[in-house]
Amino acid sequence: MSSKEKIKFMTYNVWSNEHVAVYRRIQAISKLIARHEPHVIFLQLSKLDADDAHIRRWAESVSPPRIEPPGLLSPMVYKPFPPWHPRSAHRVCAATCRLVPPTPTDVGAAERRASAALFLDHFDVVHRHGDVVLGGDFSWDEDLDGPLRLGPGWVDAWKELRGDGDGDGGGAWTYDAVANPMLKGWRKPEMRKRPDRFLCRLRDFKLDSVEMVGVEPIPGVTHCDDMGNVLPVLPSHHFGLLLTIAPQIHK
Repeated sequence: MSSKEKIKFMTYNVWSNEHVAVYRRIQAISKLIARHEPHVIFLQLSKLDADDAHIRRWAESVSPPRIEPPGLLSPMVYKPFPPWHPRSAHRVCAATCRLVPPTPTDVGAAERRASAALFLDHFDVVHRHGDVVLGGDFSWDEDLDGPLRLGPGWVDAWKELRGDGDGDGGGAWTYDAVANPMLKGWRKPEMRKRPDRFLCRLRDFKLDSVEMVGVEPIPGVTHCDDMGNVLPVLPSHHFGLLLTIAPQIHK
């Protein structure tokens, strides 16, 4: 199948210390985007607010305005199908969301669980016959929140394609104080979490591949931590995810 028939999604929490090599990190993130050429990009902590009026106007220019739960942004992506497909084109709902982040007292765990369930239920009603890709930093922590419960038809793209193991390059851990040398000594004990993920409910498309991006240090760029250690600089404290989906024919 030609790559032109597929859709690529990238989700990336680009936060890091704001005083550390900001310009070089922006350059590195831009190069990652140019290299992988995703059709849809979800950036978190980029100083853009999903509820901002300008962002909302852009979303409404892509697809008709809909009533959505607060913290959810879901424009439609139009994708022409190849000639062999029985349908000429299809639209995919490309969605991202914002959940309450964990706190030392974890007062937001119940709210995170409720918001995640609300978002998934919303798509089951509004897009019950369509394709949905929900990606972003969910601030989800299985140790605090328990497993992220998915309804019928929903899958976690990483688990579906690559299983539950760590895999290579840190595997499923997108916030990884073991694999990301930029976090050395910054989180004790070494924290390994996967707040960033793609949740998918697909009908006319199928999962094709998922991989991590931004896992390599920026060449020639270092910084000193509070202890005087010289550490490499990566594009972000998080690793990004790149998901590819492809059209399928129902037999």
